[in-house]
Amino acid sequence: MKTTLFLIAGSLAVLGCASKKYGDEKIQTKLETSDKKTSEKMGFDKDRNLMIQDKTSATDELMTQTHVNESLQAKLQFEYQQLKRCRTELSDVRLGGTGEMAPIPEIDGIKDDPNYKESVGIDESGDLVFVRQEKFEDRIKSEKNAEKSYRRLTKVISTNREQCELRMRKARVEAGLPAERTPAITRYEGGQVVIVQPAERNLDDAFRFANDAKQK
Repeated sequence: MKTTLFLIAGSLAVLGCASKKYGDEKIQTKLETSDKKTSEKMGFDKDRNLMIQDKTSATDELMTQTHVNESLQAKLQFEYQQLKRCRTELSDVRLGGTGEMAPIPEIDGIKDDPNYKESVGIDESGDLVFVRQEKFEDRIKSEKNAEKSYRRLTKVISTNREQCELRMRKARVEAGLPAERTPAITRYEGGQVVIVQPAERNLDDAFRFANDAKQK
């Protein structure tokens, strides 16, 4: 038997209704549906259009989007630092470089500067407070646009890093170094891990390790 699903959602301003504020308007989301197996519902709206709806609170939607962007930002920063290290080392004259690092795409300014409304006053409890407000519509749009930028830039930086590392392996071999950076060398003594040789941190380490290996 068909049941009726009542969904209460935040609204978008209707064209032509300039007096309506974001979140004020009531949207007809009454669907006739029999699908109860998932949180995403499918049914017919009042105009008999087959619709797919998923309801979440505005707070949860913003929090989820913020967490997604934080993860993407961390991944982008990691890729950026790896590319910067690769191009720095590849520019070294000992690897046939010119001493000048190739430019790296900028990753700053991804998010728009927030448009805050700030005020100082007395709150309901009689306390002097500083209040900063931002429109939810502006924040969620900014976060969603930032996600697209993070994904696009991460792809660009990652591709550049992979290309740089291919050239780096070739340059290292031609300079008499291992193609890959040397990891730490350890051994077990008395049930504990002892570092015999630390991991390669830079090209100075790489050439020193290679020279030490030749003298053994």
